Amino acid sequence: MAIMMLYFTGSIFAQSGSVGINNDGSSPNSKAMLDVSSTTKGFLPPRMTFSEKIAIATPPAGLMVWCTNCGTSGELQIYNGTTWIVISTSIALSLPDAPTNVTATEGSVSATVTFTAPASDGGTPITSYTATSNPGNITGTLSQAGSGTITVMGLTIGTAYTFTVTATNANGTGAASAASNSVTPVAFAIGQGYGGGIIAYILKPADPGYIPGETHGLIAATTDQSTGIIWSIWSGTSVPGGTSLAIGSGLANTEKIIAQNGAGITYAAGLARAYNGGGFNDWYLPSWNELGELCWMSSNGFGGFAFTHYWSSSEYDWYRARAQSFPSGTSSYYDKDFPNPFVRAVRSF
Repeated sequence: MAIMMLYFTGSIFAQSGSVGINNDGSSPNSKAMLDVSSTTKGFLPPRMTFSEKIAIATPPAGLMVWCTNCGTSGELQIYNGTTWIVISTSIALSLPDAPTNVTATEGSVSATVTFTAPASDGGTPITSYTATSNPGNITGTLSQAGSGTITVMGLTIGTAYTFTVTATNANGTGAASAASNSVTPVAFAIGQGYGGGIIAYILKPADPGYIPGETHGLIAATTDQSTGIIWSIWSGTSVPGGTSLAIGSGLANTEKIIAQNGAGITYAAGLARAYNGGGFNDWYLPSWNELGELCWMSSNGFGGFAFTHYWSSSEYDWYRARAQSFPSGTSSYYDKDFPNPFVRAVRSF
């Protein structure tokens, strides 16, 4: 025969179908099956983790537990017949919904996966997202609450991949999204067709925007946008804020020139910015150093550049702008209203 013993320091009192546990000898409340009374001790419900809690099969409505790893530092929760809720706030606790609008773009042994945050975070803020490849189950993560982009590294060149994204909150990880489009990573090289144009330059560790383990750089348009055009309408005035020579500054230079000259395609920066080759709308006039990389590409037989001068987006002084002779790379400084240099737009990837 099994013997069960209960140890306690107070007293148990039974009256009219009610049981009281206390240490002052008072009778239990007649409306309660169990009345616990104390001024020095509290009621301690079962303690378990979130995983242990959701493993309870078909919990009855009213079941109460202390979830040790829920919320910021644990929460008292009760099952309401449908879901677990926080007793103090009645906020439903569940896993996040699946992210939506998952789209993948191939990279060099990598892919970038964009997504939209789910409509419901499950009653607890989302802390991270994980993108998972198929095949391979190779993952990348992003620690934030909202929509974003995840880079998945270590993919195999020539293998087609799709990706799903999951959201995670304090309660766990929700369902996976629908699969993305299929992408096939490539080995990037100068002169390779990509992103609406031709790869002209791959960033090096010292370059602004370089990210270890990722491949980024410049794409040149496949054709010239002009065979002769002025640099700017305001030919006798410096660009407000000035321009830079550096790799990575061409877009900012272009936007400054357009802010000074207004929208239009009658001058080099405006024409380059209006280009939409490959369906992309982020083209711009290259900076001096970016133009130098296009010149190097030209000298190696890529891009179909003319043997002539091309404008950069870097000004020389208040009335002259910088250009380069292709394919020699010879430096030139022309009046901003000089109409002869060509234009070749670039975009970043």
